[in-house]
Amino acid sequence: MADLQDDKERTLRELITVLQLEKLARAAKNKDELAFLIVNDTHRISAYEQAILWSYDVTGRVVIEAVSGVARPDSNSPYLQSLVRFIKHIAKHEKSHGVYEIEEADFAVSLKDDWKQLGLCSLWCPFLDKEDSITGGIWFNARAHWQQKDLTRMEFIVDAYSYCWHHVNKIRYTWRKRLLALRSKLLQKRIRFSAAIIIIAMMFIPVSQTVTAPAEVVAIKPVILSPPVDGVVKEFHIRPNEVVTAGQILFSLEDSEIKNRYEVGEKELDVALADYRRASAKAFGDEKSREEVDLLKSVVEQKKVEVIYAKELLQRINVRATRDGIAVYSDESDWVGKPVKVGQKIITLADPEATELLVWVPVDDAVSFGAAARVRGFLNVDPTSPVDAHLRQLSYEAQLSPDDVLSFKLHASFEEGIKAPRIGLRATAKVYGERVTLFYYIFRKPISALRRYLGL
Repeated sequence: MADLQDDKERTLRELITVLQLEKLARAAKNKDELAFLIVNDTHRISAYEQAILWSYDVTGRVVIEAVSGVARPDSNSPYLQSLVRFIKHIAKHEKSHGVYEIEEADFAVSLKDDWKQLGLCSLWCPFLDKEDSITGGIWFNARAHWQQKDLTRMEFIVDAYSYCWHHVNKIRYTWRKRLLALRSKLLQKRIRFSAAIIIIAMMFIPVSQTVTAPAEVVAIKPVILSPPVDGVVKEFHIRPNEVVTAGQILFSLEDSEIKNRYEVGEKELDVALADYRRASAKAFGDEKSREEVDLLKSVVEQKKVEVIYAKELLQRINVRATRDGIAVYSDESDWVGKPVKVGQKIITLADPEATELLVWVPVDDAVSFGAAARVRGFLNVDPTSPVDAHLRQLSYEAQLSPDDVLSFKLHASFEEGIKAPRIGLRATAKVYGERVTLFYYIFRKPISALRRYLGL
């Protein structure tokens, strides 16, 4: 009797939890709030490893709306791309209009290997509209097979989720139905023929090739300042992006080691001079001392050179500006106390009025550019006000960009009369190439990929 009573209480708690989830779903104010509730809070009524909410957009494409435990799902990840293929296949299955556990036999031969690698027990939960059409759904992954009691609870809560989802996406699905109706009309023979003629004629419209690539505002002919000797950065005497003048001290290196070397060298020089003078004084009456004079003289010369060298190093500890401009570097905390080497870039001296746009065009996107191709830069700080420029220099060989993408480096000069943007601003540049037909503009990349694939 006690066990029966416990089962009743457990069942009652589960029912209350389901009703609470339904109430929360109906209270959701927008799509994002409802999606978060569906993929994360459903765990209260059934244990699962992962929940994925998906839907169809207005064009009928499968879209991953939310994934449990993930703030923003990456639709380009291999796992989600495989999942989209699974969803498209299962949606065509005869059992797709109901909640059921997916089996290997439900997949075509081409998808079975991918399904085996998944290694999970998946539950199919579709969203149905009033016409009994699938508009989306939830994909649950679990380690163990789903029990009948889990399927019963899921059928109830998924029906509530489906109603709430259609409510928050009411306008979206209305437009989807309109587009589907329009598509069915376009399938008529006469309309298809007219559309084909129009599309073929449009393929001959001349357009300019364009490439969109990341860019940055940089200085023209900047001066790179590096430490004159190997050492450790002691302190900076200026702030980042501060205006400096020629001869001003910018930063200093630790001088303790060089100072010690200079002091020790002076002591050794004094000792060598004393030995030399003593040997010179004895040389008049001592044959052996006369033999040591030349040797001690060379030692004195060597110590003098070492002292002079150490003194020069001490004078070079303070690195000074070689010209007027802005001192550009990351931050003082990134350098102080860090060992640096000769030739290592620390500060860039730049003229704030002499700037240009540095564009990194990926190799796969490169097209033929004219000698002074037009460039438009959309600064991240103000993308609504583009700045115009023209191509000044194009690198002959590709190199790795700061994003580790093999790219061509383009230098674009700003047009006259345009106020030069601040150095360091990021932008998206649109580079205009030669004019080609619309057909070539659209199919250039597919044709290139096909040639690489076929080896033509």
